[in-house]
Amino acid sequence: MNKFRYDINALRALAVTAVVLFHYKVNFIPGGYVGVDIFFVISGYLMTNIIVGRLQKGAFSILNFYYDRTKRIVPGLIALCFCLLLAGFIFLDPVTYRYLAYTSVSALLFFSNFRFAEAIGYFDPQTDTKWLLHTWSLSVEWQFYLIYPIILIALYKFAATRRHLTPTLWAMAIVSLLLCIWSSKADPASAFYLLPQRAWELLAGGIVALQFKTCERKYSSILITSGFLLIGASILFFNKNIPWPSYYALAPVLGTCFVIAANRSDSAAFGNQFIQTIGKWSYSIYLWHWPIAVAVIYAGVTVKGPLLIIGELLILAAIISTGGLILFLMKRASDRRLIASILAWPQFVPIAGALALTVGLALAVTTNKGFPDRRAQSSKQLETYRMVTTDWDYPLNCDGMDSEGNLRPCQIGQAKKSSVLVIGDSFAMQVFNRFVDAAKVGSNASLTFLASSGCPPVSGIQFTSDRFHCNGFFDKALHFAETGDFKRIVLISTWYGYFSPGNTAFCFLEGDACTMKEEPAWYFEHVDATLAKLRAHLLEFRKRGIEIVIVSATPYGDWDVPSELLKRQFLGIDTQDIEYIDRDKFEKNIAPLKERLISLATSVGGKFVDPLDFLCKERRCATIDENAIPYYRDNGHFRAGAVRAARFRFLDDALGANEQYSALPAP
Repeated sequence: MNKFRYDINALRALAVTAVVLFHYKVNFIPGGYVGVDIFFVISGYLMTNIIVGRLQKGAFSILNFYYDRTKRIVPGLIALCFCLLLAGFIFLDPVTYRYLAYTSVSALLFFSNFRFAEAIGYFDPQTDTKWLLHTWSLSVEWQFYLIYPIILIALYKFAATRRHLTPTLWAMAIVSLLLCIWSSKADPASAFYLLPQRAWELLAGGIVALQFKTCERKYSSILITSGFLLIGASILFFNKNIPWPSYYALAPVLGTCFVIAANRSDSAAFGNQFIQTIGKWSYSIYLWHWPIAVAVIYAGVTVKGPLLIIGELLILAAIISTGGLILFLMKRASDRRLIASILAWPQFVPIAGALALTVGLALAVTTNKGFPDRRAQSSKQLETYRMVTTDWDYPLNCDGMDSEGNLRPCQIGQAKKSSVLVIGDSFAMQVFNRFVDAAKVGSNASLTFLASSGCPPVSGIQFTSDRFHCNGFFDKALHFAETGDFKRIVLISTWYGYFSPGNTAFCFLEGDACTMKEEPAWYFEHVDATLAKLRAHLLEFRKRGIEIVIVSATPYGDWDVPSELLKRQFLGIDTQDIEYIDRDKFEKNIAPLKERLISLATSVGGKFVDPLDFLCKERRCATIDENAIPYYRDNGHFRAGAVRAARFRFLDDALGANEQYSALPAP
């Protein structure tokens, strides 16, 4: 019988603590997400020990293996989803409730990693509202559990392949690692969420189980010290802006392998009762900690910092403790022989029944669109939400570059020798919405748009995790402008959303090196150098007689206006504070960069256009009209219908389209 591994349980405690503190936004744990990688290695190690150990004894049953995994993982997940669905009926607006139910189905059936890989990056700000985002790792593990025993059984069946079991795992791990490194750049979402790119982490644990099962005592101290140094460095020095997993994940994975291989379960440090308790509860803690964080955000809690973290941890401890107490009382109060007879035959019936009930509930919520009629007027409010969030006209096939790196320009109006070129990000796409209808009524204007979501129109920077394929976009856009015959070039962007010392999503190019520091003086020195490069390009255009216009960002605040409005209307909460953006507060935040953009435009003899001057009144920038219809489609972009209104006539002048469009009615 295998001895209990206190060292592995301590690793679980470390992993779940790192993940919880990262998700609860503790600043000194920027790399806490590596806790999931630690869990993967542990799972691979334990599963290999179980499967190979029983295969060697001729006692392995794949059905018993699946049942054991089911007992370990499924009941807790069912309880989580069922409780969230019940609470959601009371507290969640229809859109949020439907999304919770939709993702509950994928979580319970263990394919939520595919759902999230299609929809969102793990480190995107929007993840704060995804109640079951953390279940992606459970899906990866479950998919591994389904496939791995079949592979090992096949390899163990024949003497020739049995002898090469460990080399085969090495080969599989290396292939998976190479795929992971490649995908981390080419397809970051797949690299993060999908099993083929993550399998090497689980296989690393399997290799330790087979090849490094015993370790000489004299080497164990070196291994355990090296292991914890690698894990600690990963937690303390990695951050969400580096490509992940890529080769960076080798640090926590190798660190975990070293600690397990050291096999120092007898160490006094690992025997600490508190650490062991956290390790034993690690799965429940992992399940519940993330929905608590999302619930706090959904509830609009304004307390921040240590008090909020302490409160979240206390809520988590209360939930786990209550669950443990209920389970203990149920066991004591039940007729053990009766319960045993029910559970034993057939083994899967109780769990399968609970699973079917919860999946059925989730499907009912999904198909009924979140039950909008739970509140008066909810159906009408939901209709408004859907209208504003889908009110967007920029063609998807014009976003950025294609798979081969070619630009995908969009042209409005009749082609003519001299025209206007607009370069920018999704806020340039927002401008496109104003003119697309005009093209349908025979306008003589010719507007060409080169826009790429999430990509500022500057040179000299490089995104570390280039999910939106920004690297190289603006340089190619400049070449397009140089080879064309344009009378005006307009740069449009949410400039301030990129250039702040806290944003380390990109680095500044200095020769062959790319560096980033958050220290304000260093940061803005490099921002100035970046804008100087842009100035040099713009001056070349001015020498050719091309007009230059820089359009500043439209106002944005902390809210996703349609979602927040729908939620507050559903719960009957006051909406006054989301009905406008405070211009003074917004301008205070953007002042350092705004001054630089004004200076840039002046220095090249261009024009600087500030949308705040046209969209704000009495220092307030409205987000909702007099009929409670949002102007915005999300937290920053105006919807197409709003951009076509009279408030945005300043864009006609900025793009030189006054003569062509001034007589058109504004919807």
